[in-house]
Amino acid sequence: MKNKLLSGAFWMSFGSIFSRVLGIVYLIPWLIMFGKDQNQAQAVFNSAYTPYSLFLALGTAGFPTAIARQVASYNSQNKFRNSVRIFKYGFLFMMMTGIFCGGLLYFAAPSIAAHSSVVSKDAATTAIYYLVPTMIILPPMSFIRGFFQGNQDMKPFGVSQLWEQFVRVLFILSATFVVLEVFHKSYIVAVNYSTFATFVGTIASYIYLLNYARTKLPEYRMLYHDSQPVEKQNILRLFQSIVSEALPFVLIGSGITITQFFDQVTFKSIVTNLLGATVQQAELMYTYFAANPNKITTVVVSLTIAISETTLPLLAHYYDRKDRKKVSEVIGQNIDLMFILLLPTVTLLLTLSWEVNGIFFQFDDYAARLLATALVSSISLALFTDFFTIIQAMGKHHLAVRYLIVGLILKLVLQIPCVSLWGAFGAIISTMIAFLAISLLAFRRISEDNLIPGQLKNVKRIIFMNVLLGLCTFLVQYAISLLYVPHSKIMAFIYAFIFALLFGTVYILILDKTKLSRTTFGKAFILKKRH
Repeated sequence: MKNKLLSGAFWMSFGSIFSRVLGIVYLIPWLIMFGKDQNQAQAVFNSAYTPYSLFLALGTAGFPTAIARQVASYNSQNKFRNSVRIFKYGFLFMMMTGIFCGGLLYFAAPSIAAHSSVVSKDAATTAIYYLVPTMIILPPMSFIRGFFQGNQDMKPFGVSQLWEQFVRVLFILSATFVVLEVFHKSYIVAVNYSTFATFVGTIASYIYLLNYARTKLPEYRMLYHDSQPVEKQNILRLFQSIVSEALPFVLIGSGITITQFFDQVTFKSIVTNLLGATVQQAELMYTYFAANPNKITTVVVSLTIAISETTLPLLAHYYDRKDRKKVSEVIGQNIDLMFILLLPTVTLLLTLSWEVNGIFFQFDDYAARLLATALVSSISLALFTDFFTIIQAMGKHHLAVRYLIVGLILKLVLQIPCVSLWGAFGAIISTMIAFLAISLLAFRRISEDNLIPGQLKNVKRIIFMNVLLGLCTFLVQYAISLLYVPHSKIMAFIYAFIFALLFGTVYILILDKTKLSRTTFGKAFILKKRH
């Protein structure tokens, strides 16, 4: 059982982390192929991908997890036939969900494109249309992953993510090369094929999952044969309970994407009407503050949270047992892990914002400053994700939803004044303020109800240490910049690699000398071992 748990955790983490890293690395060759049109290509691609991500989150987030819990519950009672029954009806339900969300995305595409920060409404509309087939077939596929997860089989979840992303990236790069270099078509055509790559990746994931299911059929037949008879139950009422359980996860999981979508549909009208910017300028600013930085910040938040979330199953376990001391210990450990990984990652990328922006996108001082601002904002996004996951792990879903609504309203209220005052920086600042505010609300509730005095003493040391390290790092980078600043992708990569290697070495040595590595990672290991 322990080996199975470790194996599952490995495949889930490896699939999630590697697929996200692959999803950012491919941008380097992809954008190089677009040449002078890379900013416009990014704007059109993001104008399609952000609403797609939102519709996808609304159509899938929470449901696979809810189904996985239900299947696991049935299996623990030797009711595998009920698990099969719920899978059949659930798969049909997710097919209907996919058709509904796909149709909604199709009909909303012209309106979304008209309000997006792009020059060509038609180009953005077409790019969105190319994502509709994926929107239809992906929810049922995510449900298959949930069924495997409910059977304590995490490998297909992680490996299918890898196949999906690998095939998607391969198709994007191949199609873009053929369109631009062989047939010499417009960059818009290449972007359309790049968005359609999600469909190709999803098909690859389906093929893997179905082939894996075929290898598991003998085991499932045995479980079905030994299972208790199917219970007579109202399937409609069962799905109503599943939907009601999944909805909070849907909303919280969509929180960041909702704000990104809000930026997409409001930014152009604000800067053109209130600041007198042209549509071309609005498109460029949107690319610099949203389309480009979001690729980096999403990976930063995901990687740090993926590691800190390793303690959350323990939290749910101890909370159900009303063991306040253990709950406090797990929460403290979770926050320690998040800060000890998040802060140095943000510090390093912030210091190298010029180089990172140049490696992935292009060398531009304005774009680099916007990336730096977005990286600072990513701390508030990470806090939101982690603290709200803690609240949901303790079953306080309605509280999490109420806090999120407060945050979205705050973002809505702040958007116009912030953008009017600071332009593209204002859109990032309004998001940062909104998520920081609700993160503090969530933390106050977590602290008052669950933390015992002195539980977060390590967090204070971690923050203080990172502030000092950050100041020293910025001074060193400033001194070097007086002598040398890289202006080519290769030299920027070499410079960033060496700088990151030295930074990481110093950080590890500091953690070792201050014994923070032992108290943080050692406790995490001990907690898991005891559990």
